[in-house]
Amino acid sequence: MPRPRRSFDTGGVKSATRVLALFELFDRLERPASVTEIAREMGIPQSSTSMLVNGLIDLGYLTALPDRRVQPTARVSMLGRWIDGRVTDGRVTRLMRELGEETGETILLGIASDIHVVYIAVIPATRAMRLHIPAGTRRPIAGSGMGLMLLSAMDDAEIARRIARVNLAREPETAPVDLDAVMAEVRAIRALGHAVSASRIVPGAGIVCTLLPTADQSQPMAVGIGGQAFEVVEKEKVFAALLRGKIERHFGAGG
Repeated sequence: MPRPRRSFDTGGVKSATRVLALFELFDRLERPASVTEIAREMGIPQSSTSMLVNGLIDLGYLTALPDRRVQPTARVSMLGRWIDGRVTDGRVTRLMRELGEETGETILLGIASDIHVVYIAVIPATRAMRLHIPAGTRRPIAGSGMGLMLLSAMDDAEIARRIARVNLAREPETAPVDLDAVMAEVRAIRALGHAVSASRIVPGAGIVCTLLPTADQSQPMAVGIGGQAFEVVEKEKVFAALLRGKIERHFGAGG
C-alpha cells in the first residue's frame, strides 16, 4: 500500500531554501543584481543577504562585478548539465520564448513532483490581461490540466499509485479522487495529444498543454500556453497546433 510522502517544514533548512530562492531570483531577472535589490526581492534583512552572497562568492557560485552587483558563475550552469539535455542545451527556453512572443500569453513548463505539478519555468505574458503564475507554483496532479497531461506519460499502474497517494494525503473533509474518472480523462488526452483546462483550479484561467519529447530516463515535462479561460477554449486548436509545430521545429519530426 502506498504511503503518503511526508511534508517537511523548511524552517530547519532556511539557508538552503534561501540559496535556491536566490538562484531562482537570478533566473527570473536574467541580469546581475545588487545586495540591496536581492534583499528587497527576497524579503530578508540586508545583513543576512550580504552573508549569503559572500558565502556563495567564496564557493565560486557567484561573482562580484566592478559596480558591486553580483551574478551567478558558470559553476551554477554546470550543476545540472547531466540531468536533462532538453533544458541545458537551450531548446526548451527557445521554444518557450517563441511561444510567448507569438501568443503574448503566459508560457509554463511543468514537471510531476509526487502528487503535484510544479511549474519550473515561466515566461510571463506580455498582454494587459494576463495570468500571474511564478515559477515554483504547485498544482494538484489529478486536478489540473498539466497534471493530467503529465499523468498521461506514465503507465496505468504508476497513475494508480499516484492517485492512491493523493487520496492518502487528502484532508478528511475532501472527497477522494476517482481513479476511473482520472483514467477516462487520461485516455482522452492520450488520444488527442494535448490537454485543455478552463477554470479548473483558478476561476477564469485556462491552459492548453502538451508533452515534450522524452529521451533516455529523463523526467516527463509538459509545456503549456496559459491565459483567460474563454480565450483558451476558443483557441484550443490553434494553441495545440502551435505547440506541436514548435516542438517539431526544436526537437525534430520525431518529437
